Amino acid sequence: MHNHEHQIAGSSLLARFVWSLILNAGLAVGEIIMSLITGSTALLADGLNNLDDTAALIISIYSERIAKKPPDRRHTFGHERMDVMAGFAKGCFLLIAAVLIVYKAIYFLLAPVEIPGLPVLITASLALVVNLASALWLKQDACHSLNARGTYLCMVYDAVGSVAVMISAVLALLFGLAYFDIAASAVIVFFMVKSGTTLLRDSISIFMQTAPEGFDYDAFEETVTAIPKVNGVGDIHGWCHAPGEFHLTCRVGADIMVFCDCDRITKEVESLCRTKYNIQHCTVQLVYDSTDFSRFCKPG
Repeated sequence: MHNHEHQIAGSSLLARFVWSLILNAGLAVGEIIMSLITGSTALLADGLNNLDDTAALIISIYSERIAKKPPDRRHTFGHERMDVMAGFAKGCFLLIAAVLIVYKAIYFLLAPVEIPGLPVLITASLALVVNLASALWLKQDACHSLNARGTYLCMVYDAVGSVAVMISAVLALLFGLAYFDIAASAVIVFFMVKSGTTLLRDSISIFMQTAPEGFDYDAFEETVTAIPKVNGVGDIHGWCHAPGEFHLTCRVGADIMVFCDCDRITKEVESLCRTKYNIQHCTVQLVYDSTDFSRFCKPG
């Protein structure tokens, strides 16, 4: 039942990625063409941002299709880390686009041109509508998928960038100054760098198999040791395999009097991982001495 619901959710997310791709590809081409016509750096920045989103959405669609594949003999954990790779790629794209915008802004400062405010305002207004629509489509999936969250953040920051371009266009119409265009570009670059570094940090954290956020090893050891018949805990390893999917392995020393203690201790540790630490996959290795072992197994 859980797998069936996951497949339905994945298919729905894939459809939203496709529609967002269609809208953003058209928007990116339109904004870049208008930036060449008007000379607007802010419009170019927003266009490059949407072009980055288009590339990111292509990766998102590919990774979403791969991530839904079931585990096999070569990929025993499944393919869900494609989601993380897509988030990493989006972070890289955002930072590269930010560098290009800064280069164009510096060139504009050295050789400023007059910006026609009205065409820029109309184009930015259309961009705002497209970005808001795409962000609303992906909002519900942003909590449990780094792939969706990366695209969602891109759309949100694109919407903020479109507002900044609209404001710069209005100020250019009112005061006839083109430097507002540079200010709007700076706002867009700020959000691109912020989003890109966040995605890189989160994806690298998962690739490095860091412990779940907020996981306290000492508190976990004390809680497990408090279980009856448990005399110690060691080799505790916790990591995040994919967004929202946490794993933990540990060795539990036990004073086993009857065989049923093995099953009870294992189940209590697994239940503790799920309920208190939100760890879905827990592997427990029980450790006991030869005296305990001899109670259940005959020599030879």
